[in-house]
Amino acid sequence: MSKFYVFFAFMMLLCCHSCQPTGNNTQFTIAFSQCIGDDAWRETMLDEMRRELSFYPDIEFVYRDAGGDNQKQIQQIKELLEQNIDLLIVSPNEAEPLTPIVDSVFHKNIPVIVTDRKTSSGLYNAYVGADNLAIGKLAGQFIVHALNGQGQIGIVTGLKGTSASIERKKGLLDALDSAGTVHLGVEIQSDWERNTAYAQAKQHIEQLLEQDIILAFNDQMAFGVIQALQEAGESHKKVIGIDALPGEGNGLSEIVNGTLFASMLYPTGGTEAIRTAMAILQRKPYKRDNILGTIVINQDNAGLMMLQSNKIQEQQEDIDKRQKLIVEQNKIYRDQQTTLNVLITSLVLAVVFGGISVIVIKSNWEKNKHLEKQNEEILSQQQQIVEMNHQIQAASEAKSRFFTNVSHEFKAPLTLILAPMEELEKEKKLSAEGLDHLARIKRNAKKLQQLVTDLIDIHRIDKEQRQLQATSVQIDIFVQQLLSSFKPLSQKKRISLSYISKTPLKELWIDEYLMEQALSNLLSNAFKFTAPGGKISVIVEENTFGDYLLIRVVDNGSGIASTDIDYIFDNFYQGEQQLSGSGIGLAYVKEIVELHHGQVTVSSKKGAGSSFTLRLPTGHSHLTADEKAGSLNKARQTEREERILTIDTLTEEKPSFYSSKAPNILIVDDHTDLQLFLKDILEHEYNLTFAKSYADAFSKIEKSYPDLVVSDIMLPDGSGLDLLKMVKNSPQYDKIPVLLLSALDTEETKIEGMRLMADAYLTKPFGVDHLKAVITNLITSRRRLRDHYTSILEPDDTALNTTQRTAQDRRFMQNLDTIIEEHLGNKSFGVEDIARAMNMSRVQLYRRTKNLLNNSVNEYLLQRRLTKSKHLLLDGLDINEVAQQVGFSSGAYFAAAFKRQFGTTPSAFRKGKLKQ
Repeated sequence: MSKFYVFFAFMMLLCCHSCQPTGNNTQFTIAFSQCIGDDAWRETMLDEMRRELSFYPDIEFVYRDAGGDNQKQIQQIKELLEQNIDLLIVSPNEAEPLTPIVDSVFHKNIPVIVTDRKTSSGLYNAYVGADNLAIGKLAGQFIVHALNGQGQIGIVTGLKGTSASIERKKGLLDALDSAGTVHLGVEIQSDWERNTAYAQAKQHIEQLLEQDIILAFNDQMAFGVIQALQEAGESHKKVIGIDALPGEGNGLSEIVNGTLFASMLYPTGGTEAIRTAMAILQRKPYKRDNILGTIVINQDNAGLMMLQSNKIQEQQEDIDKRQKLIVEQNKIYRDQQTTLNVLITSLVLAVVFGGISVIVIKSNWEKNKHLEKQNEEILSQQQQIVEMNHQIQAASEAKSRFFTNVSHEFKAPLTLILAPMEELEKEKKLSAEGLDHLARIKRNAKKLQQLVTDLIDIHRIDKEQRQLQATSVQIDIFVQQLLSSFKPLSQKKRISLSYISKTPLKELWIDEYLMEQALSNLLSNAFKFTAPGGKISVIVEENTFGDYLLIRVVDNGSGIASTDIDYIFDNFYQGEQQLSGSGIGLAYVKEIVELHHGQVTVSSKKGAGSSFTLRLPTGHSHLTADEKAGSLNKARQTEREERILTIDTLTEEKPSFYSSKAPNILIVDDHTDLQLFLKDILEHEYNLTFAKSYADAFSKIEKSYPDLVVSDIMLPDGSGLDLLKMVKNSPQYDKIPVLLLSALDTEETKIEGMRLMADAYLTKPFGVDHLKAVITNLITSRRRLRDHYTSILEPDDTALNTTQRTAQDRRFMQNLDTIIEEHLGNKSFGVEDIARAMNMSRVQLYRRTKNLLNNSVNEYLLQRRLTKSKHLLLDGLDINEVAQQVGFSSGAYFAAAFKRQFGTTPSAFRKGKLKQ
């Protein structure tokens, strides 16, 4: 078998070799750096170069256009040097700025050919171009002759600082000085561009009209001047250019058309530049200064020059066609040769593969039997692995649920320990020994609370390790905002807290929420182990290579023993100083940093302080798409978690305290101890009703219509979120504010509560004063809104007092008020409509309303409309608008009813209130 494989490999190599296309290898690389390539003269130069290069198929030609920008041309030449070019042709944009970079190329022993414009130092191998000094002098002599030795001329120069512009002007002035009687009248500075010359000519048109002849330093600027003159009504002014390029719209054709008076021939030198380059590369003799000749082209010789140019163009097109035909023939030949080689090789391989196939088929038949047996064994093992994996996953999920439930259940008893202690601390009757015992209990309860929080955080990181949500964060702002939250603590403990940034790096890709927890943990530890008068610093700097950002938290506290350093990041490990930590915080920090693909290290010396360093990668290439927060899946908040408490409801149906003036609160929870505690702190200010389940709560809301509902989320027969949804989606009860209390402090649960329109969300454990403030604000704000935006009547002495009404009466009045409020702007809405909406007969409605309000339904409806109108008048609406919104057919009818009810007109009422 090995002999067949060797033979097969040999035949494949033969096939690959025979199929390779033949071609020429690149021998030299010539680079051309053009200062600007968007004018006809320079396009002609590039065409001439490529035409000449067509005779050298082994030359690679690299072209760069700087667009008239010195810095861009310098950068392009540097990039060309990195490509290992063999020769550089350069047309400098300006002499002085380009001289250093051209000199550096020359010093690297790379041949340099300067074309059109020279550099200042003269360090180049060859120059190809016309003699600009001679062109300027020739133009001057022609102008003197054309003016018969008398007159005044204007000139339009090129870009300031270019050698061509400087030399042409010098040659022109030399010729004018020799004549003596022709003077330079006006000089306009341009930049070789037609549009710029046109704009400059427009600005100096009066001066140009005074000149006998105008000389532009190239044909394009001459065309811009001619355009400006024609727009000024002057079409016979003699304008001379420099270039005399062939082609439609260029200098030569415009001289023939009579638009341009004359032009100095300025050869591009593209062909000569390539010929000189090949002579240098092939080590043949060449001239250093290749000065191209020039002549004056006017009406006398322009026609002949155009005929010659057209003939040359035709010949070049014929050459191009022949070269294209040669290339196509060579390609056909190579394709045919490749096809023949493939056919021969295929035939040989077919014979070889036929023999090999017989052997391989026999061998495979034997191997397949063995593989089938192995495959059956593998499938059986795979099925066992899948079943074991399902069992492991089920066990892991069960463990996770148990862990989460137990951790959250810790919060309820902790609340019953911590919250009453806040009340006990306010007692003045406790002895010093009692206060000491109380402080010790509170300190250890706080420690247990921190342990539970850290355990939940560790579990959350383990659960969400694939849910990193990194964004680009301004690192200076992030650290400074974090430190600001520690300022009060630093002032209280008299510890200096500072921030030092040693890097220009401004942005870092991190999960802001998690990184804040990591740094807060490190800072909290630093404050624990730093004595008053100490110093804590946060230092941000880059590593040597700039690929990692280092965030250091440095203190001069008690330090860490050398025996503890190696274990400091292990879960539940505590060193010698066990102040109030659980041993989880630093393990949590390590988890967060590793989520960011970084490392955390510590260096410390006992008695001299510690330094914790977070080493985080810069940029975002190390992050996967799932780790970047394109649109955040979770709402992350940077504020510290509030310490608040969910509470359990009392099973008692009637509270021990009741006041007709106090607000009614329904508390929904199934935890008896927390219900009793909540009863103790709230019953002196509110009427409390308790429910232990969703069904019980729903029933009591229907009966009592409370001013506030306080509900736990986890209920025996449902969810507090379901209760919230029921309340807010009901037209009868959607005005009741709902406060959610829960041990669930996940962002998802909070967001879901707010989405369902909860008025507040508090999590365990809570502060008693905080809870009372939230309850007071909710009830007060809701009553103010109701008073402002509804038409509720002032109490009537003749009506049945609200305190004397039964729960059924209050529910009836609530339904009646809701129906009237919804249709208050409908002027056709009356008693029949109200009765129909309340599923009552008209007689039943009349009797019930008369009994409760001592008024008829129509009178009550009118009073509601007029009462609502007072609020609308104070909001700035005019009389007719108010009348329409409260259901009156006209403003006059409304004003009359308002005066009968309140003894004053609407306008007088508003003026009186505004004065008050």
